[in-house]
Order: sequence, then C-alpha cells, then structure tokens
Amino acid sequence: MLQVLRRFLHTRFLLTNEDIAGPAQIQADVVSGISFRGPNLWVLIFAILVASVGLNVNSTAVIIGAMLISPLMGPIVGIGYGAATLELGLIQRGLKSLFTASMLSLLVSAFYFRLTPLTDAGSELLSRTQPTTWDVLIALFGGAAGAVALARKGHSNAVPGVAIATALMPPLCTAGYGLATAHWSFLFGALYLFSINCVFIALATFLVCRVLPLPKHTFVSVKRARRVQLSIWAVALLTAAPSVYLAVGIVRDGTFTHNAQRFVEEQLNLPGTFVVTSRILPRPRTLNVLLAGQRLTPTQLQKARTQLPRYRLAGAVLTVRQGLARLDSADTQALRSSVLEDVRSRQEQTLVGYETRMAQLQQLLAHPDSATAGLPGTAALLREVQVEHPAVRQLGLSRLVRPATDSLRADTTLLVAVRTRRPLPAAEQQRLTTWLRLRAGGRLPLQLLVTPIAPAKRR
Repeated sequence: MLQVLRRFLHTRFLLTNEDIAGPAQIQADVVSGISFRGPNLWVLIFAILVASVGLNVNSTAVIIGAMLISPLMGPIVGIGYGAATLELGLIQRGLKSLFTASMLSLLVSAFYFRLTPLTDAGSELLSRTQPTTWDVLIALFGGAAGAVALARKGHSNAVPGVAIATALMPPLCTAGYGLATAHWSFLFGALYLFSINCVFIALATFLVCRVLPLPKHTFVSVKRARRVQLSIWAVALLTAAPSVYLAVGIVRDGTFTHNAQRFVEEQLNLPGTFVVTSRILPRPRTLNVLLAGQRLTPTQLQKARTQLPRYRLAGAVLTVRQGLARLDSADTQALRSSVLEDVRSRQEQTLVGYETRMAQLQQLLAHPDSATAGLPGTAALLREVQVEHPAVRQLGLSRLVRPATDSLRADTTLLVAVRTRRPLPAAEQQRLTTWLRLRAGGRLPLQLLVTPIAPAKRR
C-alpha cells in the first residue's frame, strides 16, 4: 500500500517528468529575460505608465492590465537561477538589471504623478504603502509558480509575468507617487514592500531551481570553484537572513494589529459609544482610539485596560480620547482611508452582483428552455391546457426576476399569460393555476395572467 502511494505521489509531483524543458532551453529563457534593452525596456516603461494611471484613478482593472505586460520577472529569476547553478556572472547581471529597472520605474512613475492633476491617494494606492503577511506569501508562492512555469516546455511568458508582477509593479509606482508628492512614508513603505517581494521571489526561484535537475557551472580551477561557490552561498544567506527577519516582523506586526482590532471592537465599541478612529502602531505597541457618543467612565476605561493581556497585548499603551473635539489631522486621514476602503468594498460587492446577474442572463440565453422551469414548449403546453380549458386560445411563458434589495432577497417568478375567448370564472382560474404549478414541478412561484379576447365590432 505504501509503495503504491509513494509511486502515485512520485508520478504526480515529480518535477523531472516529460513536461519539463531541457537545461539549455531553461537557461536561454532565463538569460533572455534579464536584459532590459530595446523592446523589454519600452514594455517596462509602458507598464509603469499603465500601472501609474490605474493607481491614480483607483482602477483595479487597469492595474491588472499593467501586471499582465510587466517584464520585471526576468532579473529576479536570473538572480535565483544563477545562485542555484553557481553562475556568479548571471547573478551580477540580474542585480544590475533589477537595479536599472527599479530606478527607471521609480523615475517614470514619479514623473507621471508630478504631471497629473489628480493628486489624491485612492484605496488602491494606500493598500501598497505598508506590507502585510499576505504580501510575503504572494511573493513566495508567486516566485515558486513563476520558476516552475519557466521550466515547462512551451511555457507562456505571461504566466510568470502575472505571478510576479502582482507583487512588484504597483509598489514601485506607489513609491514614485511618494517621491513626486513628498509623501516619504508612502515612498519608504512601498520600497519596503518591493524589497521584501524581490527577496522572497528570488528565494523561491532559488529553491525551485535547486530541486530541478539543472547542471552546475564548472570551473577549470578547483580553488576558484570553491571560492565562487562560497561567495554564492554567502550572497544567498545574506539575502535570505534579512527576508526571514522581515517576515517574522511582518507576521508579528500583523498579529498585533489583528488582536488590537479585536480588542477595540469588543471592549471599546459599547452601546451608546462608537469608535470614530483607531490608530494601531505595532512597533511602538500603541493603540490610539477616538470615541464619540456616550463617554466612558474611568472605571470602564480601567476595566478595558485590564483586558489587554487577554488579547495578547500585554505591555501595549492604550490612549483613549473621547469627543469629536479631540479630532486631529491624523484622525482625519484615518477617516478618509476608512471611507475609501468602504467605498472600494461596496464597489467590489456591486461588481460581484453584476457579474452574477450577467452569468444568469448568459445561461438563460444559452438555454432558453430553462426559463420555463421544466414546462414543455408553449405549443405543447397550450394543447395540454386546452384539454381541460377549451376557452384558452393563446399561451405565453416568461420568467420574472426581481433583484435583491436591502431588505428583500432576489426572487424569480414564472409568468404564464393566456388569452381566452371568454372570461374565466375565478374557480377555473384557480384550478388552472394549481395544475400549472404541479406541471412545473413546484420549483418556482407561478403567476397566471388571464386576458379575455375582445369581440370584434360589427360594421
């Protein structure tokens, strides 16, 4: 049994099967993606401008378009590949190209944001000013996916580009915004995020390439080979050590922020009192909260402070300000960010609703018979109805969709419209409605509309 399971896992997850390209093809692809000259350079410039416009107008779709065409993956993959195959020259070329591409991206985006009349920072831009734990995971898994995709036969350049640019292009343009508008916290926060992503992407590429059966670089002198190998491992360790330290710091900060948000929501958001803003700083371990509404007594505040260890916030400094008269500029910025985030969330929910409705309409167009909820076609159903109700002359079927509102959920009603030679008595209409519901299977509410045919006027 264990041998069968081992054979199954070996055949399914082995990276040396027939789908993997040869070492020569992999290296050629890596080398071709490192250089930023000619088309690669122009594509990078255009991708920077597209991403800058997307951040400027707060458009997720435009930012995704920039991610699709960004060529920033090449130098980082070259660094990881060179470290795995002991090619010091490849690492040097990758570092040089990455530095050139980063500086060019920073200058071009700063130039754009210096000229644009739209200077407000939207939610898309603000979300790239401070790294989170999820950014580290995106960079790590994206780098691994990009390296595996690069090693496949007949791979598409867009696959690794999408995997990596998701974590690279927007932070660089955000740093350009910070440089152009002198928002230094935006500049250094975005560069911090960019550097973390670069390190983890290169680290993931290095690990994947070490697993792949790639030949190592050979040297004439054994002494030189040992020196180069030690140099590469030293660079890899120097690169990995800060990344691990940064990752631990980001996880610790994220945990503190999450616990602090829970504390504020559960201990300070009391009946009659609501939280206007909450500024949470993980590094100094401080919570600065502005409350409005009913004022909390010193006893209530002291009780809330005693609950800090319960949320793993022992040693954190809690500052509570009460009343809108204590509002300051930092609170105004926090309110603005909260409103932008709320608007963004509502827009995403609206978009999801539109996409769901569009999918329903497309399904209805592709399968028009589904609108009748299991009933036969109108001609066949008319013949069945006329057996018991000979006064019915015409029949039509339709489905009425009522979209969801704030208090009512979405609903669908099957509408059956008939035209009769004479008015149908109420009892006969009820009998026909009951029969149609049973004929439809009872899956949807049914509404019967009866219209008598007006007699023709005599001349």
